[in-house]
Amino acid sequence: MPSVPAPDRLRPRRARRVLPIALLAFGLPLAACADFSTEPPAFTVQPSLTARAVVPDESTPGAIPSAVPPSGSSPSPSPSGSAEATDPCAPTDEAVIATCLTAPWGLAPLPDGQSALVGERTTGRILKVRKGAQPELVAQIDGVDGSGDGGLLGLVLSPSYDEDGLIYAYVTTAEDNRIIRIASGDVPKAIFTGIPKGTSHNGGRIAFAPDRSLYVGTGDTGNPALTADATSLAGKVLRLDEFGKPDATNPVPGSPIYASGFSQVTGMCPLTDGTMAALDHRSTADVLLPLAAGKNYGTPAAGDALWTWSAAEGGAASCAIAANVLATTSLDKQELTGLQMAGPTTFTGSPSVLLDNRYGRLLTVVGDKTGLLWLTTSNKDGLGQPVPSDDRVLVVPSGGGGEGGLD
Repeated sequence: MPSVPAPDRLRPRRARRVLPIALLAFGLPLAACADFSTEPPAFTVQPSLTARAVVPDESTPGAIPSAVPPSGSSPSPSPSGSAEATDPCAPTDEAVIATCLTAPWGLAPLPDGQSALVGERTTGRILKVRKGAQPELVAQIDGVDGSGDGGLLGLVLSPSYDEDGLIYAYVTTAEDNRIIRIASGDVPKAIFTGIPKGTSHNGGRIAFAPDRSLYVGTGDTGNPALTADATSLAGKVLRLDEFGKPDATNPVPGSPIYASGFSQVTGMCPLTDGTMAALDHRSTADVLLPLAAGKNYGTPAAGDALWTWSAAEGGAASCAIAANVLATTSLDKQELTGLQMAGPTTFTGSPSVLLDNRYGRLLTVVGDKTGLLWLTTSNKDGLGQPVPSDDRVLVVPSGGGGEGGLD
């Protein structure tokens, strides 16, 4: 990825007493796209002039593979060390929920606590996955541009999903990045368009806050100058309502921009006090920043960062908070770590490794309402060493370790 000037390493003051970490109990076409209003858009797409970076990308972007790999593929040892079944896509590990996926990126656990929606970045498929069942196609998003680090990215359920069944997604198209809303049996609708796209740093993490506002993390598209440009949506955190309109309480009335100064937002974590934190990927460190209205995080001041993960430490690819623990994934170190929270924005002790080099490169982590952590792997991205069952969706049981999974 293109590098940007990194802030000084910032670390919060840590409590001297280290507490033990108790982690957890355990197709539709894209058509008729419209902007969030009928007024002329206030922002224009800014092109990126940077070269393509090494990002998770399949060898055949856009292909929709069968759940069963081609004949002649040989099985490899499963994560638990036993021989895999004749069908390498048949999970033999209790923590593995789904296998043989194509670039799984967005992940949204369902209210039943047993299944989840997973989005494939390069194919545009949204699948329902459940232990012991074949993935079920929920929606096919056409017009997805999976080049670079774009494609079908963030995925989140409506705050009233039990009643309305709505799904929200962040999608890269040939023209822009946008937010679409998907209703069962209906055509996906673009509710917010015009987020700049690039060959890298497209952002894509989205999350609903308890007040039902939708936070959207964008990237700088490889052009750091855009992060401070008030006329560009690149390098920002946006706050929208459920219909895609700028939240009425945003710093500038009528503007979707909530905060600025971001390089590549790779995580969006609702904090326990109802506020939101963004995980921003920078050249030498990944920084977790609690969001404040109107603030520019281009050069964080002392105390702005909740935590940093240096590149030498493996960085942090995604974040989730569950059972009073901040969990983060690392692609390079292939691990899941947990940090005990002492309050909504404070921690005690140091990060503890919860899952180490068992399933390869770990990308997305999301907590569900029962306190479980759901994860995706990213081993077929050109940087990993995939086994025939990659890529996968996992559920981490109590204390990590990869044993157990769902009941």
